[in-house]
Amino acid sequence: MRYIGVDPGLTATGFGIIEVRGDRCLHLAHGALRTRPSDGLPARLVTIRDAIRELTREWAVEAGAVEASFVGNNARSAIQLGQARAAAVIGMADAGVPVFEYSPALVKQTVAGYGRGDKAQIAEMVRLQLGLSAVPTPADAADALAVAITHWAHARLGIPLA
Repeated sequence: MRYIGVDPGLTATGFGIIEVRGDRCLHLAHGALRTRPSDGLPARLVTIRDAIRELTREWAVEAGAVEASFVGNNARSAIQLGQARAAAVIGMADAGVPVFEYSPALVKQTVAGYGRGDKAQIAEMVRLQLGLSAVPTPADAADALAVAITHWAHARLGIPLA
């Protein structure tokens, strides 16, 4: 089974692709999609959707996982994050895969054993769990790999969240 994890953002959307073989979770690819504010909102959302759809197809992904939106005090940022998240979800859906959602706290709890771990701790645990020689960069990609690992961990227990 191959999974894509997505850490959505309007400026940078992280992605991570893993493959499950037996009880092992293997790293296939990771990176970040970048958009420019000068391109305008509709074009940026189309870029995210199209790139996630193509990655999902190219890697023959069978399920997608996205980090749920975190709503802080900045309403504008929350709306932009929600739009980027929707574009990523539509990209995976357009590619024909089911999409699952995990809260940031659940991702941290699953990957690091603590729901309030910082980004560096999560990235190091991703590195260890995937047997990588270095922490995946950029941070958005490490977070996306953590989302994919979370889906793998929950799917193998038969409790993925839709």
